[in-house]
Amino acid sequence: MSGNRLTAIISKFFRHLLAPGVCLACGDRLDQAVSLCDACSRRLERIPNPCQYCAEPNPAGGRVCPRCLLNPPRWQRTRIPFHYRGLVRDYLIRVKFDQSLHLAHCLCEQGLAALQDREMQPQALLPVPLYRGRLFERGYNQAEEIASLWSHWLDIPLDRKALTRKRHTPGQSGLSADQRADNVREAFAYAPRIEYRHVAIVDDIVTTGSTVSEIARLLHRHGVEYVEVWALARAYRR
Repeated sequence: MSGNRLTAIISKFFRHLLAPGVCLACGDRLDQAVSLCDACSRRLERIPNPCQYCAEPNPAGGRVCPRCLLNPPRWQRTRIPFHYRGLVRDYLIRVKFDQSLHLAHCLCEQGLAALQDREMQPQALLPVPLYRGRLFERGYNQAEEIASLWSHWLDIPLDRKALTRKRHTPGQSGLSADQRADNVREAFAYAPRIEYRHVAIVDDIVTTGSTVSEIARLLHRHGVEYVEVWALARAYRR
């Protein structure tokens, strides 16, 4: 276990020990050891009437937005509870760069309902992998931490090894949609121990969808028929 990972675990333990009944956002005392009070829970911006493909609000009603009807993505279903702004954005930045894994637990718990009303469960959750150098530097993969929680709560197997990242890719922040797609092209490998037909790719944030699109293309090429995308937050396209 890396030093960063151990530090994150210790930090999470002491936060829970010292303040088991305190709202993580406002600090108000709570009757139970829950993560957010009702008022702060409402500050997490949920996506209204999300399109089943892109997870952005669908102004036309129905299951699929007009843009995705004309140009559907490579995957077949998206489950993302929150808009990437406000408190959600603040928490996910801290999860990624400040080892605040207790905030990932909070958001996963708050967004769990968006994943429960499904006709079919995937056979496995596949977290988007980090390259080994980035993993060593950070000490953990936030996508894997998120997938681990949902795997436990929803009783869906977590496969940490099916997907790997073959090469280092620069961070996607600040890149255009085309640059993001070029950045991750042929960056992943897929070698499952069993043959999957239905899986969910798990990440923390979906922005342009270039990363999950590249992975979905790879999965379909290897025989996966139905690919879902699960994440905590969606950054809306403009």
